[in-house]
Amino acid sequence: MSPASALLKSEWRQGTVLPHELVPDGALPPLAADDKLLIVSHDCDVVNSSYKLEPYVEILVLQPKGAAARNGIFLSGKNPRRLQVYAKTAGLPSLYEIDVHGKYRLDRGILENGHRDTTLDVSPDELRKIVAWTARRYSRPSLPSAFNDRITEKVKKKLAKKLEADGDDISALLLGFNTYDELPPEKPYRVILRVLVTPDICADDTKEQRVLSVLSEVRKLLSQCEGIEVEDADLVDTVELSVEEYCHLKRWDFDYLSPDDETPKPE
Repeated sequence: MSPASALLKSEWRQGTVLPHELVPDGALPPLAADDKLLIVSHDCDVVNSSYKLEPYVEILVLQPKGAAARNGIFLSGKNPRRLQVYAKTAGLPSLYEIDVHGKYRLDRGILENGHRDTTLDVSPDELRKIVAWTARRYSRPSLPSAFNDRITEKVKKKLAKKLEADGDDISALLLGFNTYDELPPEKPYRVILRVLVTPDICADDTKEQRVLSVLSEVRKLLSQCEGIEVEDADLVDTVELSVEEYCHLKRWDFDYLSPDDETPKPE
């Protein structure tokens, strides 16, 4: 295959959108007309001059969702399987959802057959969230199964309901453990809980109070689980959290908190 052209190098980057018409028939599962194909390969791979070294481009399918579908569990990369992001269409913010299994690779040469779709604009901040979320699929921490099993379905449903409603502004839930071993039922897990937010959330009284209500509810519900003792819980922002403390904590992915179908339902 010939070296990449000037069109490829000028037109395409990570975060640009691939028009449906450039995708060969049968290369992807059936798509809805308003689905968007976002390129997530690194810039250097997208425009690499050698098709031998970089034969493919990786994409994610973004599905449009109505405002009523907003779910705090799926925002800010807190759930490893589903992500909701906002992108601009015609200058207005629109909600899109990504399923981690909707990730595909295509022959990179198709990018030379046309121009990018300019009807969707993904901001640099949202793109960073998407890329980080995609990478975490392979690097997220695992928690002891014995700990996860101590969280009852009733508690999971209550946690999911609260996080769906008020978890929008939370960057991550972090847990520290007395041990990461698989403990027998008679030995408790003693944990500390940190709700991580960006500094702008703490500067907004309304948002801070909403996040604090999540912190209080999560602490209360965890404490109701036999064999789990919450020794400390606090709200911290990304500036205050020290590297040392962060290294002793693990992200508590929201898939551990949701019912099996990951779709919280009212009790």
